[in-house]
Formats: sequence, structure tokens, C-alpha cells
Amino acid sequence: EADSTGEEEEKKIDGGEPSAEENFDDAVIVRDENKELSKNSIPAPPPPPPLDTDRLRSATNSDGLLAVLGAAQVLKAMQDGGAKRRTEEAVLAMEEWVEHGEQSIAFRLASWHDQRAAQGDLKIAVEHDSNVMAFVSNKAISNRKGFAKKLRKAIEDTDFESVHFLDEIYAIVSQMHSPCLRLELLQYVLGLDNRYSVAHVARSVELAAQCLSMPSREVSPTDVPLPDDESKQSP
Repeated sequence: EADSTGEEEEKKIDGGEPSAEENFDDAVIVRDENKELSKNSIPAPPPPPPLDTDRLRSATNSDGLLAVLGAAQVLKAMQDGGAKRRTEEAVLAMEEWVEHGEQSIAFRLASWHDQRAAQGDLKIAVEHDSNVMAFVSNKAISNRKGFAKKLRKAIEDTDFESVHFLDEIYAIVSQMHSPCLRLELLQYVLGLDNRYSVAHVARSVELAAQCLSMPSREVSPTDVPLPDDESKQSP
């Protein structure tokens, strides 16, 4: 009778309920499997949408933020080919103006009148009113002819994807003080709106150049005069 009782106890141990250690191992396996299923069943969150710099640029009046968003737009224009296409258009437009301006003082005065009207309607950002004497004389023609020549040089010498293009644009901007048509065309080339004054354009170009790592020249924002500090010169 004692032997039969022992055999029954052995059966319970060998083929009966699992031990505590076995229960723990099974629980760990189930937990790991549940974790894996959870990872596979829950999709990864989508990436955030791209920053709408156009909307932000149109909504801000901050000079600093305009410069930052302007730099982003300048880099975008270089990347998508817009800067190259619009530079070619700007050169042709300026050369056409020079051709007509050299032939007719009436054309130059009409151009001055149109620019004054645009300034009054705040359609272009300028620090000073256009000087009519620059249009009566040949000063406006000289300035705009030089501008067209420098833009054409940028077309010939750069690929519009490197910092060299920004060097060319910065050299043009740094010599401009109270432009009208030239500023309007630069805004068009870079994809900037009419709130971008000479100082704003220069700051945007500087920041874009820093993003592309300009090793040959470190440009400080203080190198660019504020609008109130710019001296009145010819358009």
C-alpha cells in the first residue's frame, strides 16, 4: 500500500501540474511574444509635414525671421532651378530697359514716374524715393547696365547650386543703396516678396551662404547696414 502511494505521488510530479519555474518561463515567453505583436501591429507615426516657409514669411513682420525665412527661400530657389531661370529673365528685362532708356529721356522719366507710384502703393520695398535727376542724367542707365552685366556674369560663372552664386549676388547687393527696379528684379530672382529691402536681401543671402558653409569669407550681419543707415544714392 505504501508503494502504491509513492507511485501516485511520482505520477503527480512527473505528469501533473507544471512547476513554478516552468510557469515563470512560459509567462516570459508570452510577454515577449505580445511585445513583438504589439510592435508589428502599431504603425510608426508619420513624419511631420514640411515647414510652410511661404506662409510663415507672409505672416511675419520680424526682420530677423524675414531673414531666416528668406534664406530658406533662396536655397530653395537655387535647388529647384528657379533662380537660374529667373536670373536669365531679369537680365533680358534689364538689358531691354537700358536699350530703351539710352534712346529716350521720355522713357526714363515715365519709368521714374511708375516707380514713384509703386513706392507710394508699397508695391516695392525701398529706403529712399527715386531721385529724378538720376533718370534725367545717365546715372540710372549706368547703374542698371552694370547690374545687368553682373547678373550675366553670374549666369556664365556659376552653376546656381554652389555658394559662388551667392557670392555674386552678395557683391551686387552690397553695392546697392536705394535701388528700385534692380531691387525688384533681385526679389524676383530669389523668390522673395516686396517686403525685402536691400538689407533684408543681404541678410538672407548671408544666412543662405552660411548654410552652404562659406570657408573663404566669414560674413557678419553687422556688415550690412540697417535701412536707416543707408545713404541716399542713385537708383
